This record gives sequence, C-alpha cells and structure tokens, in this order.
Amino acid sequence: MQLIRHFLLLLVLVTGWSASVWADDDAEKEEAARQAAFQSGMQRIVDDLNTGSTDVFVNSIDRADLLDRIFGLRLIDQRVKKQFREDLPQSLLRYVTSTLPSTEEGVKTKLLGVESRGVRGRAVVRFDLPDSQFNYHEYDLLLNDGGKVIIRDWTDFLDGSLFTESAGQSMVMAAPGKSAARKLLDFANVSEKELFQFAELLKAARDRKLDRYLTIRDDMPERFQRQRIVVETNVHLARQVRKRRQMVAGLVIMAKYFPDEPLYSLMLLDLYFPTRKYEEAFQALQGLSDRLDVDDAAMLARLSATALVMEKPQDAAAYADAALALEPTLEMAWISAFSAHVALSDFVAAVAAARKLQAEFGRDFDPETLGKIKSYAQLLESGEYKGWRESLK
Repeated sequence: MQLIRHFLLLLVLVTGWSASVWADDDAEKEEAARQAAFQSGMQRIVDDLNTGSTDVFVNSIDRADLLDRIFGLRLIDQRVKKQFREDLPQSLLRYVTSTLPSTEEGVKTKLLGVESRGVRGRAVVRFDLPDSQFNYHEYDLLLNDGGKVIIRDWTDFLDGSLFTESAGQSMVMAAPGKSAARKLLDFANVSEKELFQFAELLKAARDRKLDRYLTIRDDMPERFQRQRIVVETNVHLARQVRKRRQMVAGLVIMAKYFPDEPLYSLMLLDLYFPTRKYEEAFQALQGLSDRLDVDDAAMLARLSATALVMEKPQDAAAYADAALALEPTLEMAWISAFSAHVALSDFVAAVAAARKLQAEFGRDFDPETLGKIKSYAQLLESGEYKGWRESLK
C-alpha cells in the first residue's frame, strides 16, 4: 500500500512537471512567433519606403490612437481640432509624410534593429541622406490581435522630438490661448504680461516670422528662453526659413542648456563640426549611439571620422574597420577607412579602400586630386599606391 502511495505521488509530480515544461515551451514558441512578426512587419515597412512609397507605413498607423496621442491633454483650440478631424485622413497623412525623407533625393532606408517583449516592440531605422548625412527614427510598436505591426509613435532624431509631441505643439501654436500656452511651460508662476509675450512668441513661430520670434524671445526672462519648446522652435524655425546664422545661434543656446540630450545630438553636429568642437561632437555621437542601442556602421564611420580629426588615428581605424565588418557596402565606412589608414601609413589598407571607392562609388583617387591635400603626400610616394595606379593603365 505504501509503495502504491509513493508511486502515485511520483506520478503526480512527474505529470505536473511535464505540464509545466510544455507550458513553458508553448510560451517560448509564442514569444518567438511574435518577435518574428515584429521583424517581418518592420522590414516590410522599410522595403516599401525604399520603393518611394509611404503606403505600408501609413497603413500601419492606428489613426484613432495616434490622434488621441496628439490631442492628449493639450488645450488645443476646438476650431483647430474640428478642422483637423474634418480633413482626415489627408491632414494626418501630411503630418506623417512630412517626417519621412524624400526618396527622390536618393534616400535609402535601413532597418537597424527590432526588439520586442509580448505585444510591445521597438525598432530603429536609419535614413541615408545625401552628402553622407544620416537620420534615425525610433519606433514605438504594437502587435495587434491579427499579428499586424502597428506604429504607435516615433522619435525623429534630426528633428529632436517625438512625432505626437511635435504635432500636438504645432496645433497649440495654431491658436495659442493663454491656458494652452501656460500648459506648455514647466513652471507655474507666470504673470499675465509674460503669458501674453509667450503666446505672441508662439504666434511668430506659427507665422514663420523669425525676426519677430527672436525679438520677443530676447525680451523675455531667461527661464522662458531656456524652455525646451523655445529652444527647439528657435532652431526649427531658422532651419525652415533657411537662415543658417540664426540657426547656429540657436544651436549655441541648445548646447548651453541641453549639452547631453541625445535627442539633439544630430542637430548639434551642425554647430560642433564647423566650430571644431570635436570632443563635443564625439560625445554627442556617443550619446546618440547609446540611446539607439543598435549596431550601426554609419555611426561607427562618423565616430571614426571624428576620432581622426581629434588626432586619434588608431581609434579611427578601429571604428572604420568595425563599420566595414558590419556593413561592407556603406560608402562612408570605406571613406573613413581610407583616411584612417593613410594617417597610420598603412598604405596597403588605404589603397584597398581607395580601390573599392573608385570602382564601386565613382570616387577619384588620381595623383592630381590627392596631390591637393598635404596629408596624402606619403601615400602618393608609396609603392602600394604607385603599383595600383600603374595597374589601371
């Protein structure tokens, strides 16, 4: 009898353990299936963007949810809301597509990474812009009951803002009442005069009157001048009306108040590189890289170029080689590798990069072109370079 009891107990334990294992196995399979759905769904969106279409992107948005996030708790004028709703989906489409680079300019889109847990996901996408420039989007994703990837919101790092935040602020600026304007500030004690000035500042931004915007801003207390919306709008407005000097002045203010904000890293590069603040540029790139938390050859190539002008050729070569290992078809990675290996007098690697750049990207490495740059003098005299040029005849 005792033996039977022991047997029954063992049977219960084994059966329970087996059921637990099966349940865990099923949960792992379900999670793997969800992760695969996120990956394939985002890849489909990116592939469609690369054809010049925004259809899949737009159709991946839950418009009602996005609209709720734009309106949020903001005190948007009811007439503005009404007009926006009546013009749906065109009004929303205009907002959305304005954040996407035009493929007519040769922009390429690359999915850098997707991570998920359950039905929530995150993706990072890189946009390869003209003149070896780059932008990044970070997407907040949801997997619906049908297994479709839904884009809930996204951060545009060249704009330095979350889409719904930027769109919502634009709607407030369209008709900025006192209560709506007060809600945009992160402090409470505001006089009627200050509130009136702030509302006028928002109207100047709305009307794209940069000179008036700057006049009003400069007449306001510093606590207003350092507000995120004021600092961001200064840079955005100057860029919109193509006033580079005022934009750079706005970036100086941005660097003063928000030097370590990764949202502003790409914008601040337009200040740091022209003014030779290479250490600040490197830190900005590193901060953005940490925020994105993905392996990206373009970021490594830019870190390489920055390390080189900081006179750290070993670091520059290491970053460039890592970029090539990650993405051997990226032109900027080869450019960084060429420059870094020339600086190290590694002419074998430098010529290999030059050969690739000339054959596949149409770059010119003839003696006349390189002879204009003093740092290439030793390369021109090297046997590796002369042998390569001779082989082209």
